[in-house]
Amino acid sequence: MPPADLASFHLTLLCVSLTSAVLAGLLLAIECYATAQVARRAPGVIAILLAGMGVATCWVRGAAWPAAGCFSLSALLLAAWPVSFEAARQHLQRLVMPKCVWAAVLVASMVAARYLAAHVLHSTGHEVAPQVVDLEDVPVRRTEALTDMGRPVALFHFKVHSTDAEVERFMQSAEKDHLQMIRLAESNPAANCHGWVFTGGRFGVRDGDIASLLSDNGYVAVDEPREGDLAIYTDGLKITHSGLVRLANRAAPILIESKWGPFGVYLHAVDKQPFAGTCKFYRSPRVGHLLVVRALADTADAAQMGPASRMISQR
Repeated sequence: MPPADLASFHLTLLCVSLTSAVLAGLLLAIECYATAQVARRAPGVIAILLAGMGVATCWVRGAAWPAAGCFSLSALLLAAWPVSFEAARQHLQRLVMPKCVWAAVLVASMVAARYLAAHVLHSTGHEVAPQVVDLEDVPVRRTEALTDMGRPVALFHFKVHSTDAEVERFMQSAEKDHLQMIRLAESNPAANCHGWVFTGGRFGVRDGDIASLLSDNGYVAVDEPREGDLAIYTDGLKITHSGLVRLANRAAPILIESKWGPFGVYLHAVDKQPFAGTCKFYRSPRVGHLLVVRALADTADAAQMGPASRMISQR
């Protein structure tokens, strides 16, 4: 059953339970305080009214569950109605009296309503965000990047096996956990954070190539960053994330622009991102950060790039 239909089903059950409780209370009061003739006729009259409402609701588009609820209540009343007549009641046990029936329906309806209310809230609430996104690291076999020292840097793209909806819910969940940030661009599996910085978002660059890239391209660590400097996050000896300094005003927090894996591009404070590690800033005398990207002429060279690898991005 689709989620929307499931939510409608639970809501209908809740309404039926609450209506049953109201009708049971009403009929119980009629049994206690009204005349015997009124008490005998009341269930039948109400059952006919509910059946009429069910027929009318059938003509309303998307109201199949409410119509079913009306018919169910009508059937319940018709099933319980015979206990109001002496001839029919002789075939039942003495304890099965109208007062007992309506009291039992009242209790059962209230219990069911309490149980179903929780399901309605759960069904109509926000969908649970997935904790993982299924990714595949697919090497780009006929293209490579070069550092300023001529060192080749392998490139890749992400292949996302999760649905667009799952990716969006994953991103929104991560955004809730990391406040003080602005999404600048939507999800794009072409590049990761390093690829956003060093290839302009055209390709992905692996973590293991960043240290040699920084060395070959003349980057040095600086204590006071300027706009355009690199922000490199390191967890022990491992580089985990990179970005660009977009605001370095002493009177305001430093703001970093970075791509979060295959997902969106964000403007965020230094520590408001999901990757582990501490941030250091780097600067180079070269103009810009982009690597030279070239096509591989020899397909044998491309074959050395290695196979694709499956990974899971998780929170």
